[in-house]
Amino acid sequence: MAKKIEDIMTYEPADALVFEGPFDKYVKRQLVIRSLTDKDMVFKMKTTSPRLFYVRPNIGLLRAKSTVNVEIYMQPKLSTVPSYLAKHHKFLIVAGEATVDLEDFHGYFKQLDRANMWEGRVRCLLLHRQPEVIDTLVNELAEPIRQTAGGVDEVDVLNDALQGDELEDLKMTKEEVATLEEEIKDIRGTTGNVEKAKENRCANRSNKLLMCVASLVTVGAVILVTHYGEYAVQRIKQAF
Repeated sequence: MAKKIEDIMTYEPADALVFEGPFDKYVKRQLVIRSLTDKDMVFKMKTTSPRLFYVRPNIGLLRAKSTVNVEIYMQPKLSTVPSYLAKHHKFLIVAGEATVDLEDFHGYFKQLDRANMWEGRVRCLLLHRQPEVIDTLVNELAEPIRQTAGGVDEVDVLNDALQGDELEDLKMTKEEVATLEEEIKDIRGTTGNVEKAKENRCANRSNKLLMCVASLVTVGAVILVTHYGEYAVQRIKQAF
């Protein structure tokens, strides 16, 4: 049977780790483990919900009379129905005496006998935002609107305010769309100019190539006529 971990170390918070919502993003809490013994200890942390929490470091060496800060992260939960709040999440801390210099902590715990092991548990509480808190915020936001409206029905005033916000958002969205359309037109115009410039360069290159070919043909013709013309004159002179 494992021994009580409180005999060799303490941890803070001692009662429970409290994670407060909203839980649509990472929530981090810290657990401080403090050694009470003159011996080096090896510790390891486990959780009943490994898919919800991850621990850094979850295993390591705790020197005599020293402390280790353990960071515990709760991963985001996008579900609007917090069914996971009803579960009783816990963390288990296991420790053993480091009798020799260790490198393989996982292998150490696999071979560690329970009679030489210390165990302790840390409760975990998940606190979601309470409905009364939300109602209080709504009332605080609605009070200035009621005073400005001069007794107009609260629901109507809130609806008008929401409609005004929606219209403003719609106006901003339309302006952003118009700006994007102008930018697209500019990009298309720039692209068209680039394409025209490419076409003009290609046409100029083709014309230059044709002119070079024509010049070469002309020079070749002149050389042929000159050569064969002299040969023809000599043949005529020999004939007469």
